[in-house]
Amino acid sequence: MVEELKKYFMENVTLAEEFKRILIDFLGDDATDYTIETIPIDPILKEYTDGSYLGQLTFQFGSREYYDDSDEQNAKNLEFYENFQKQIEYNNKHHILPNIDGIQSIECLSNGTIQDVENKTAKYIIQMRITYFRDNNDDSYISLWKEKKYAR
Repeated sequence: MVEELKKYFMENVTLAEEFKRILIDFLGDDATDYTIETIPIDPILKEYTDGSYLGQLTFQFGSREYYDDSDEQNAKNLEFYENFQKQIEYNNKHHILPNIDGIQSIECLSNGTIQDVENKTAKYIIQMRITYFRDNNDDSYISLWKEKKYAR
C-alpha cells in the first residue's frame, strides 16, 4: 500500500519541485525530501459477519522545511500543508484515489504541524488515513502467505 501512496502523491498532489523524492519511514536532516511514515493502529474499522471488513491505514506525510525566526518562512511552510490538505479533500471528493484494491477514501486527520526543529530546519507532518474494503472471498492475500510459507 505504501508504494501506491508514494506514487499517488507524486502524480496527484502538487509537491515542491526542489524536493527530490518521497522516502518511507525515513526523513534526513536536509530540506530535500518528503516521507511517508506509518502509524500503528488497529487496521480493522468495521468487521462484517461474512468476514469482510472495512480497513484503515494511518500514516504521516511529512517533510523537512527551512525554519527560522521569520514569520514569512514559517507561514510559507504552513501554507504548503494547507494547500496539501485542500488537494487531498478535492481528490477524495472527486474519487482521485491511490491505486489500492478496495480503497474507499483518503483523508487528512490533522493540520500540518511542526514535529521537531534541528539546525535551521523543521520537520512538518500531517496525519492521514486511507480506508479500504477487503472482501472475505478474496483469497489472493492467503495464497501469497501460503506461497511464502511453503516455498522451497
